[in-house]
Amino acid sequence: MNGKNLKKKMKSISFRLPLLVILSSILIMLSIIPTIYFRVKNDMIEDYSSLGRGITNFMASDVDGDKVDEYISKNFEMDEYNQIIDNFHRLKENYPDVLYVYVYRYTKDGATVVIDIDSENGKLDADPPGTVLPIDEATLPYIDDFCAGRQTPAILGNTADGYLLSYEAPVFDSNGNYQCHVGIDFSMAKIKKQSLKMVASILTVIYVIMFMIMVFDVLMIKKRIIGPINSIAKCTHKFSYTTAKERMRNIQLMENLNINTGDEIEELYSDFLSVLKESVYYITNYGKAKLDIQDKEKTIGEIRQVAYMDSLTGLGNKAGLIKDTEQLKSDIASGNATFAVVMFDVNNLKYVNDTFGHEAGDAYIKNCSAMMSSEYSNSQVYRLGGDEFVVVLTGDEYVKRNEHYLRITKAFIKSYEQPDKEPFERYSASVGMSDYRQGDESFEQVLKRADEAMYEYKVKFKEKHGSYR
Repeated sequence: MNGKNLKKKMKSISFRLPLLVILSSILIMLSIIPTIYFRVKNDMIEDYSSLGRGITNFMASDVDGDKVDEYISKNFEMDEYNQIIDNFHRLKENYPDVLYVYVYRYTKDGATVVIDIDSENGKLDADPPGTVLPIDEATLPYIDDFCAGRQTPAILGNTADGYLLSYEAPVFDSNGNYQCHVGIDFSMAKIKKQSLKMVASILTVIYVIMFMIMVFDVLMIKKRIIGPINSIAKCTHKFSYTTAKERMRNIQLMENLNINTGDEIEELYSDFLSVLKESVYYITNYGKAKLDIQDKEKTIGEIRQVAYMDSLTGLGNKAGLIKDTEQLKSDIASGNATFAVVMFDVNNLKYVNDTFGHEAGDAYIKNCSAMMSSEYSNSQVYRLGGDEFVVVLTGDEYVKRNEHYLRITKAFIKSYEQPDKEPFERYSASVGMSDYRQGDESFEQVLKRADEAMYEYKVKFKEKHGSYR
């Protein structure tokens, strides 16, 4: 596939619509990732908070609020203290998600270590009893609640031991006075990791479902939308409009598609088919109307031609001369006319008619007029009456009018002076010519001068060849 076809393919609905579905599905899947992640994370924090509440309640039942000062001063010397440490160890073993287990007494000055389950062995990460620790940044907003022994929510924040989720419960003495807090820490890194695993599992299921839906949508789009549209497009490529049979074939091809999707595509198909049928109807009627108009125009033309044409010679007649010289009238009125008139009178016509019959006379007239038309091939020759003809010269034939005049007169003289031919084959005509002159007020004035010049020519012809001619 070349670049042009690829570009065309990428612009087609068969490419863009499935691509839109795929991109929309991907966008939806990407958009739900943060939502799912934070929802899972919040749920896990809530679960760990509930777990922390239960564990700290259990821890608080082990710690005697009346002996907290003694725990701090004597600590490992007391069997009870060591028993609490053992209980806390077992608790930590039973709940591997618990990172730290401790008992702190909170004051404005800091947190005094009461119990740290790792301090019995002197490990580096343990704080010995009695150690006063600075208040963590995450705990500072709640320090008044801690000092007053009020229950606080689970606390998220950075501590000296990392980013933790801490849950602590207050412990009171027998008189109801605040003594300390039992607490546990969960690692947020671990919670985050578990959240991601949970999110990955959920997303995997969602992606599989979304993929199946996406594939189903693409297949349905191709079947219900793209397929029918492509069928219509391919069908139209086979259309031909030259003849009525081909136009009816177009309708048959479209009807054979038989698209029944029951939706807008079917409506589009039905509307297109209706428009196609109407267009064929109008084209057919238009063709008929066009033929009728052409026939009428032909008839009118024939009538007009008969009206302005001499029936014997096929040349223009007097009515044609009057029509064709209308423009000359305006040119004469404006003083911009440039034309000449040549007048002909066929010689010897009466003799031919009387001696050889009118059929020979008609042939004689036609052959004389043919010589006129041959000489003045770019101008219309008009027959005014029985033996009179006229030519109006413009353009190049006007410029060379004298050359044409000499040729036509010589041609008639040469034709006539052929003693070996029959009289009706010796064609002859008297010729007179006149130009338009400044001061002429009408075409008839120029025509009259040409007629007078032709008459003078005819007189000389008769003087030479006899008056009967």
